Amino acid sequence: MNTNNTDHTNHRPLIGVITSRASQSEQRQMLKGVLSKADELGIDIAVFSNVYNFMEYFAYVEVENKIYELVHSERLDGLILTYESLLYPELRKRIYEHIKDLEIPIIITDVDKEGYTCINTDVKSDFRDIARHLTDVHGIKDIDVITGPEEYETSRLRVDGVREIMEERGLSLSDENVIYGNFWYNTGEDLADEYISGKRRLPQAVICTNDYMAFGLLDRLFDHDYTLPDDLMVVGYEHIGERIYHSPILTTYQRNRAAIGAKAVATIWSKLTGALMEEIDTSGYMIPGETCTCGVEKKYLREELTDVRQIKYYNEMNFCGNFEQQSVTCQSISDYIRTLQDFSYLIRNVSGIYLCLHEDWCTRSRKSSVNEFSNNEPMICYRIISPEKGPDEPAIFTRGDLYPEELPGAGDKKFLYFTPLFSEGKEFGHFIFQYTTPDTYDSVMIEWLKISVNALQVLRMKNDINTLLECRNLSEYHDTATGLYNKPGFAHELAGARKKLSEQEKLPIIMIRTGIYSDDSRIEKKNLSIRLDIEISECLNHIAADIGGFCGKLSEKLYALAAASELTEEDISIITDRLETIISHAPLYIQERGIDTLFMASRTLSADESIDECISALSEDINMKIKQLSDERHHAHYKDYLKVRNSMYREPGKEWDAQKTCRDFHLSYGHFRASYKDIFGISFHQDVIMSRIAMAKYLLLSTTLGIPAISFKCGYTDEKYFMRQFRQLTGTTPNSYRNSLSDKQLSDKKSTDDHDLPQK
Repeated sequence: MNTNNTDHTNHRPLIGVITSRASQSEQRQMLKGVLSKADELGIDIAVFSNVYNFMEYFAYVEVENKIYELVHSERLDGLILTYESLLYPELRKRIYEHIKDLEIPIIITDVDKEGYTCINTDVKSDFRDIARHLTDVHGIKDIDVITGPEEYETSRLRVDGVREIMEERGLSLSDENVIYGNFWYNTGEDLADEYISGKRRLPQAVICTNDYMAFGLLDRLFDHDYTLPDDLMVVGYEHIGERIYHSPILTTYQRNRAAIGAKAVATIWSKLTGALMEEIDTSGYMIPGETCTCGVEKKYLREELTDVRQIKYYNEMNFCGNFEQQSVTCQSISDYIRTLQDFSYLIRNVSGIYLCLHEDWCTRSRKSSVNEFSNNEPMICYRIISPEKGPDEPAIFTRGDLYPEELPGAGDKKFLYFTPLFSEGKEFGHFIFQYTTPDTYDSVMIEWLKISVNALQVLRMKNDINTLLECRNLSEYHDTATGLYNKPGFAHELAGARKKLSEQEKLPIIMIRTGIYSDDSRIEKKNLSIRLDIEISECLNHIAADIGGFCGKLSEKLYALAAASELTEEDISIITDRLETIISHAPLYIQERGIDTLFMASRTLSADESIDECISALSEDINMKIKQLSDERHHAHYKDYLKVRNSMYREPGKEWDAQKTCRDFHLSYGHFRASYKDIFGISFHQDVIMSRIAMAKYLLLSTTLGIPAISFKCGYTDEKYFMRQFRQLTGTTPNSYRNSLSDKQLSDKKSTDDHDLPQK
């Protein structure tokens, strides 16, 4: 198993599956084989699938393919790629780029790809069986074959299988008997038109190399009163399960996709464990119908009818229900979650549904690019339903982890489908659909998904003040709510400042991410969000004025500060410390956001460096820090202990005794100290001191209070002791700290400034 999976090695192995439109019949057959074998071997499965899978490029839909970036997750122990399901050539290339450097067993189905283990059915052998059925069972001697594009190897192989049997029996299959098409209904319809018009001689039988072309042929012949099989025998291939929608019932051939899926799982299991490789027969078999004289075999028709009736039943429930109307009335993410819970019954046989949103989903203002990605972005997981009882509180995780340390309420067995959530080219996150038996979703779930996405977009537009301001187009370069530069304005200022640099000089930039893990999606919280924006902008403007720089709001909860000239690393460190101090302890921020919600990163911009690349690199630096904190938040008591820490940092002047704190917060004193240090990396006693010094730093920077008043507010009864402890922890005196951003102090700060230290 993947030894890179930190803390996951004791879990069931997890195999990923890359497919497209998992709701389609062909993919469902393959996945049932995958899931059945995984169930037998005790393996979990994560299926990554897009929704539309267009054959051509569509700008607003291409973002759905970002779901495949999740295959970089270190949780995965193996990967299966169903090549034939990927219709868009550029998507195939991109997925190969994703998987080429993965250090896990990879199986590719439906194609031979150098450097990979590949599994496929022998399509030539399948078509030998089909031709043998027509010639030997029905005595057919004259056959047309309709296949896919001539440039596709699989199209030619299917024809070759038929030709070999014909030649063995002394029969001919000339080039005139082979019709190349596109594997879709219209190719069958066009061939029927040629038969009907007399342009093409009617043979005894037609072999269609997939069911879609066969259905097109049947439907057009039926419309013109042809009688099958008396006038013509027709045989399809694939058995996609839609025979009852066409007349007469098609005779077809079951391509054994389930066996391919099972063999792929067994192969990865053998590679992971060293177990002897299981022999699995992937050959297919005939499915008799009414388009040859064999007649319908009830066993297969009954299976099809059962599936179709279930889909029809759920379609009618979706049509008659009011999910769509109810979902667009939601005023908050909580309302939205409850609505999804109320209508989860509309998805057939699903055991668990989890909504995973990017932490900034509500305020994403630009289209997501499939050419850039980060799996370190913070995400929030909401449990909609689960097979077992689980917590209602949302869980935090990073994108590359796929889901939180423990998927809430999921239990031990996980057959998971990851489906993208996006609108207007913006990626919001994804749904995880869980099954506890070897099952797949169908087209009905896709309708449920579309309604859910539209409702989420409506909720976003209701609640995102930035969206409303963008619609009004109030300012090209400024954020209307705060007056700060917006992202284009900040970049414009950077470009201007950069022109003044010499070749050796570099501009320092500090990026600030605030309010991590907070949910401001509810309308009544928008006023709070704006007030926080204004408070943070005042802090940024204060520091910018001190250093002669400028600042901006790049997106919701993301800000940047730049100096107008080069600074030393020590200067940047001072500015970063001051920013963290005045923002994290600003009255509204510390009350509503608390500790561990503010992250910063700094870089320097040279005269020839790309501004966009620099900003992207800063964002990635911050995401890495958020990922580190997300790992810490997995501790079972993190939330309880964070309440203690937030209270302590808000009111450091109080008496903070460990035993009393445990009583006040209903915590066990027995392991409080050890757990506290394990979670936060600092002892409770030392953190009490740090909370006092942090508040002192804030008061020094934001007020004109004297040292005695500040020491008293921070819980010190001895001013001299406060000053000694302050210097011990900050490396400077209170007065020096207060003046550290003055022009005089930056870049030429004296380390001998001890005039405010008391004499011993």
